[in-house]
Amino acid sequence: MTDKNKNAGGADFGNTDLWRSRLKLIFIFFLFLGPLLVAFFWYYGLGAILLPKGKSNHAPLVNPVVTLTPFENSLFNHGRISSGRISLESLKHKWTIVHLLNSNCEAQCQKSLYNTRQTRIALGKGAVRVQRYVVINDSVLADEIQQRHADVVLVNQSGEGLQKQLQRIIEQHNIGSDDALLIDPVGNVMMVIPVDLDPRLLLKDLKKLLKVSRIG
Repeated sequence: MTDKNKNAGGADFGNTDLWRSRLKLIFIFFLFLGPLLVAFFWYYGLGAILLPKGKSNHAPLVNPVVTLTPFENSLFNHGRISSGRISLESLKHKWTIVHLLNSNCEAQCQKSLYNTRQTRIALGKGAVRVQRYVVINDSVLADEIQQRHADVVLVNQSGEGLQKQLQRIIEQHNIGSDDALLIDPVGNVMMVIPVDLDPRLLLKDLKKLLKVSRIG
């Protein structure tokens, strides 16, 4: 074999190795980012289009999703405003169910809180990926809710905090006062949880989201 043929053969082997390396990189890319891309499509409402009829979400989506801007709120603990604070960063890396309350919580409000609590419990191991916030302005009611719902984070309504942004979303999308909202792990308000939604259907929605998402 001439030197020219040897060089040509070496080039062929080199090209083959190069393509193998590229294919490995492409495979690794989709292995890690594929689930995130699926979650992205779900967030922005495309899941309802791409999935077969009857297999989409049961809770209505906020369309388009609303991305929260930085905020800061104080917290309630045992009926008193504590030194604890929450911010937009507190919502990152977990799915967050938020209830926005006024100075009372009647039967429908209690039902909504009960449903989201039981649904979170029903997630089993997945429950650690979901947190519940109650945004409230009444210290007495905050204490009552804490006694019934030990897992909730009680957020004090104050200034231009989280409640202002949520209130605008509720008004713009005609969301019921007893309905809850779901915020994704990057700070997007993306789903409404109606008070009358069957908790079993909500559980299915949350399981789907946790399954396709590698964030939160």
